[in-house]
Amino acid sequence: MQVRGAWNGHALATSEDVNTSRTLGRWPLLAHPLAVGAAFVGLLLLLKIALDVHDVLLLGFFALLLSIVLSFPVGLLARVMPRWMAVVLTLILLLAGASTLAALAVPRVASQLGPLAEQLPEGLSRAREWLSGEHGGPVSKLTAGQGQDLSQRAEAVAGQLVSGLLARAVPAAFGATEALVVGILVLVLAAFLAYEPETYKRGLRALVPLHAEPVFDETWRRLGHALRHWVGGTMVSMTIMGTFAGLGLTLIGVEGSLVLALITFVGTFVPYLGAVASAVPGLIVALAKSPAQFLAACGVYLAVHIFEGYVVSPFVMRKAVRIRPALLLFGQACLGGFFGVMGIVVATPLLVCIQAVVQYLWVERRLGKPASA
Repeated sequence: MQVRGAWNGHALATSEDVNTSRTLGRWPLLAHPLAVGAAFVGLLLLLKIALDVHDVLLLGFFALLLSIVLSFPVGLLARVMPRWMAVVLTLILLLAGASTLAALAVPRVASQLGPLAEQLPEGLSRAREWLSGEHGGPVSKLTAGQGQDLSQRAEAVAGQLVSGLLARAVPAAFGATEALVVGILVLVLAAFLAYEPETYKRGLRALVPLHAEPVFDETWRRLGHALRHWVGGTMVSMTIMGTFAGLGLTLIGVEGSLVLALITFVGTFVPYLGAVASAVPGLIVALAKSPAQFLAACGVYLAVHIFEGYVVSPFVMRKAVRIRPALLLFGQACLGGFFGVMGIVVATPLLVCIQAVVQYLWVERRLGKPASA
């Protein structure tokens, strides 16, 4: 037994030595501490540069997502015409459609913004009174000091939110030209990506060793599959959520329903956090009119989210990469802490890419587990 144990220990040590020698043979620089230290410093410098230019990287990622959106009509039109012509025609149709929609919707939206801006402070004031127990609210049974303290805290938080929005509104208004230029650059970059996606794939593939090219091709395919399905499903969910929210708010008599529907449409792009945040303006406007309309607005948003979560999302996103809610919220919090609002917006598609890569390269290839694991 001792000999067998010693032999097993010797075999294990020999196996470890063989694995170590193989690793050092594949990466000879790992044998030199100075080279390892230099590589670590270089990695930190790359991370620092990425953090410094994170706005550019996030805009490039936005352009990638937009190119995926453009690839759907471009792919259909490219069957009957050259691809460059399909890209140009898609851009013309997109700009024409956006201009027509803006011409039809902007006057109505502008007419609703005035009353909506007047009702938001009124709704916040009514919420303060309701929280303080002046009209039989949920804290009416508390002592006067407790109710007053709670109402003052709620008013302070609401005041900070409103003042923050107003403080950012003025710089945003002055930066409209810059935003327009950036939007045009993102659209042009997305058009080039949609025109020749294989060119950029070949460029990245040239940097990969010959023996790893099949792995790169499969990784590229899975990333494209996951992003295409996620983008398509998200656009459908945004349209359904915005439409149903607008119809429901119109039926219960909430003013500014078109603006609120657009807010819901945009907010649905960010799962959970965006959906909840997009419901807050509609609830405040409904509360400004009456508590009954507030409860009706709660019912509308709740029904829309239940329908989206149990009917639309399972049907539309069934072929896409599914991310667990806890992981998604954690990713949104981390990216939001690093990059602000832009990080929260791109958190979901970025996590889709990370999960697809980890599933293939680590779970399937490294651990040898099946795709369904």
